Amino acid sequence: MSFLVERPPAQYDRAAFSGFNSSGTTFNLATARAMMWMSQLAYETHVPATIDAVSKLFQLSDVRVLSKPAKSSLPLTDTRGVIATKDDATIVAFAGTDPLHLLNWVSDFTLGRPQATVHEGFRDAAAAVWDDVKAALGPARDRGSPIFIAGHSLGAAIAVVTADSARRELQLANAQIYLFGCPRVGRADFVAPYNITFGGTTYRLVHGADIVPTVPPPLLGFHHVGGYIGCGSGAKFSAGQAGPAFGSDEPAATAGLGAQLRNLFVGFSQNARQDALGNLTVALPPGIGDHLPDRYCAALTP
Repeated sequence: MSFLVERPPAQYDRAAFSGFNSSGTTFNLATARAMMWMSQLAYETHVPATIDAVSKLFQLSDVRVLSKPAKSSLPLTDTRGVIATKDDATIVAFAGTDPLHLLNWVSDFTLGRPQATVHEGFRDAAAAVWDDVKAALGPARDRGSPIFIAGHSLGAAIAVVTADSARRELQLANAQIYLFGCPRVGRADFVAPYNITFGGTTYRLVHGADIVPTVPPPLLGFHHVGGYIGCGSGAKFSAGQAGPAFGSDEPAATAGLGAQLRNLFVGFSQNARQDALGNLTVALPPGIGDHLPDRYCAALTP
């Protein structure tokens, strides 16, 4: 991973879990904030010292790192994530790909012609760690532990495929799924059964001009899952805004490739980090800058 997604422990929010509601069954802004910070932590799986320090900061227990080679058509070498317990809840969070590769895989999604029900790259990335995740979710389900599955970027897509695998193989019917900058994962015959079980508890957050949620395009038959919640570039997700728009294919559900490319390069993305490395990200096109995990963390900070 690159400096675009890595953060030192000192930059993690001590209040990330303030207001976290493990027993809730509706969208909760404070819970979304906690899940985004867990998704950020998933990017640090190759830095044990950061995992240890932040786990103590967040008062997490039974923390396990997911890191397995992935045979995927996407530009990633392995699937990364974390499994942890917070109070009585079991949390699984996945990291995405390095933003430096985003243009490559956005192009693959937009111009390619995948034929499977679920994009093969997402399926293969999730399969790499499924045995480890299954071993954690099965006992959590049996003891009635609240289950949260989260991810950012490609990690959000992995979270969706993981939740669906748990639905099919573990008969899991109760889980909260928080997705940040999630691409469209599957076709209608994947989305329909997923939404029957988890549609009402899947919350898909999109910040600003983030280009990733616009791919793969609907013209290839791909659709979003769950409910859509958006905010402007550099703005905040609001507890008072309308609830998730269930069944929405936004953003840019009808935009063509030309419109997507214009949205990618017009304007700028506001830096959300107060360090020299973060300041470098203002040079990124807004469609990528708005996708960075630090932008989502900032948009969820009161």
